[in-house]
Amino acid sequence: MFVCLCSLKATGQDALFTQQYANRLYLNPAFNGLGRSWSVAVAHRNQWPSLNGSFVTNQVAGDYRFEGTKSAIGMVLQQDRAGIGGLQKLQASLAYAYHTGLTENLAFSAGLQSSLASLRVNYDNLVFGDQLTDNGQTALSSAEALHFDPASYLSFAVGGILYNNQFWTGLSVSHLNQPSFGFDETTKQPLRFVANAGYKFYIPTGLGRGNKEFSISPAVNFTHQQNFSRVDLALYTIYSPLALGVIYKGVPVTGGAEQDQSLALIAGISLNQLRIGFSHDVGVRGFGRQAGGANEISLVFEQLDLNNLFTGRRLSKINHNIVCPAF
Repeated sequence: MFVCLCSLKATGQDALFTQQYANRLYLNPAFNGLGRSWSVAVAHRNQWPSLNGSFVTNQVAGDYRFEGTKSAIGMVLQQDRAGIGGLQKLQASLAYAYHTGLTENLAFSAGLQSSLASLRVNYDNLVFGDQLTDNGQTALSSAEALHFDPASYLSFAVGGILYNNQFWTGLSVSHLNQPSFGFDETTKQPLRFVANAGYKFYIPTGLGRGNKEFSISPAVNFTHQQNFSRVDLALYTIYSPLALGVIYKGVPVTGGAEQDQSLALIAGISLNQLRIGFSHDVGVRGFGRQAGGANEISLVFEQLDLNNLFTGRRLSKINHNIVCPAF
């Protein structure tokens, strides 16, 4: 009853992935074409699995860089199912990114993205009063007026990333046009700001592992949307082909000490053109502690670009590599 009453006046944020760098095209459109010639990624996120109706997000994304150019394109298809009530959102996004070298050891990527989203209510999971009978059976049909027609909106986003062969920093802004959405009553989709940065430290092992990598990357992520702000601190490590990460979400810098806080653990493996990742969020404080945190799986197929153009001395060369974590 409490949830139903709250739904009369409710606002919600966009889906946030734990493995944000496995879903980098959703994170920032400027990631299109960076670090690979092409890629196809599939992700599944189940948030608050202890609830009867958890929040589930499924995503398919792909990008392609035009060989010998500074341009790349990408596409993201995403489905969100929110709770047992059957609220669903389908979203399709198209993006373009432009990469350029600023100096001999510094590069920049800028991206634009347009998204078309559709909201609908799935009545298959709903049971109305006139469907209930004295013998405990549930009638198949209801006389209730199901009048919520699907609602759609168009949204735009921009992003930029500054990077070299050891650090990256990026900023993306979504819902630039603040589109209106809803059913009987509409509200504006608030701007979403996402800033992230990190630095990779390469560690020599002396084990003669050839081109295998051993590195540690501390990173920070800041997300703000309307009255929601969150700071995440992360530490990633790669010991090829294994990758591990730990993220403390909701560091009490913004939003106060009572905001939701969780600890996310990430494990992944990279095998030639295939990357597989799994993560689990453990609730530390707030609602997520009782609702079971979140589970997330990612699967990425990609054609890597192994030519590190920062070592070249021709400023006309464009660097397409980026050292951000794989997951």
